[in-house]
Amino acid sequence: MTTGVRLLIIALPAYFVWEMLQAPAFTGMPQGWWAATAVCALATVGDGVIVLAVFAIGAGLYRDWRWFAPPRPGRFAIVVLAGVIVHVAIEWVMVHRLGRWGYQPGHPIVPLLGIGVVPLLQPLGVLPLVFWALARTEPRGRVAAAGPRRAIE
Repeated sequence: MTTGVRLLIIALPAYFVWEMLQAPAFTGMPQGWWAATAVCALATVGDGVIVLAVFAIGAGLYRDWRWFAPPRPGRFAIVVLAGVIVHVAIEWVMVHRLGRWGYQPGHPIVPLLGIGVVPLLQPLGVLPLVFWALARTEPRGRVAAAGPRRAIE
């Protein structure tokens, strides 16, 4: 199984749970449970694309397709920062330019960024867990046997 497939197997359920839990903090959600769940599922697909992009950013930065294993706090921090930048940019465009959703009145807004706190917490919480889990599922011997670790999967 390729690293990208394993990444999506780990990331998609985690992001779907996040999307479902954070949905009440937003306006613009459909009233029915099935419709709201479909919206969250679609958002999860977008999150999956973002996770793959962040994975590729890590691979490019470290010139290593297995940059996540073994887990290294410094590498994770840089990649999570990249994820935060991507998420903030997308959130700002979706809220302020496209008007796709908004925030419930009690949802705190991050000063200067103009986005809600919950979307900012997503990459800070979910991305490190996803990449940690990905490292834990790396086949034994694969990290050591990878040599220069530059093989593209």
